[in-house]
Amino acid sequence: MGSEVQARPASVEPPLEASRSRAVFVIVAVVLGVVVLGSIAVSAIGGSVLYYKTPSEILQQHPNQPVRLAGKLVSGTQVTHGDGSVTFDVTDGKATVHVRYTGGATTALQSAARPGAQMVAEGALSANNIFESTNLIAKCPSKFATAAPSTHASVAAAA
Repeated sequence: MGSEVQARPASVEPPLEASRSRAVFVIVAVVLGVVVLGSIAVSAIGGSVLYYKTPSEILQQHPNQPVRLAGKLVSGTQVTHGDGSVTFDVTDGKATVHVRYTGGATTALQSAARPGAQMVAEGALSANNIFESTNLIAKCPSKFATAAPSTHASVAAAA
């Protein structure tokens, strides 16, 4: 009786191997979780990002892809229609795109309706090459104009 040696069952892992297995499992689970969350975040953000395209670039893409069209307002092309929509042309100097804006108030057009004003229209190019826009943004270059050199000199002198 006393000389019998009890053998350890083969199905029981030594404590060190069990803790390593758990650590590997936790690391794999964390990495998989980060990959899944990252892919969800990228797909969610990717659907909401709109890149600026010029009229030349817009005319080369497939219709019905959401995008932002940026270009200069062409003088004398604005027409307000009875249904409340406004049409106008924007250009990049190489190509011109006809835009039909059907959004709400047209304050962007009214405030920056100067020839050469930078306009950004969000929407998509239709099959008949009219850019259908529901959101319009007017860039205001006067807010970003640099001050005259004399102003810089007087500010530097005052400091």
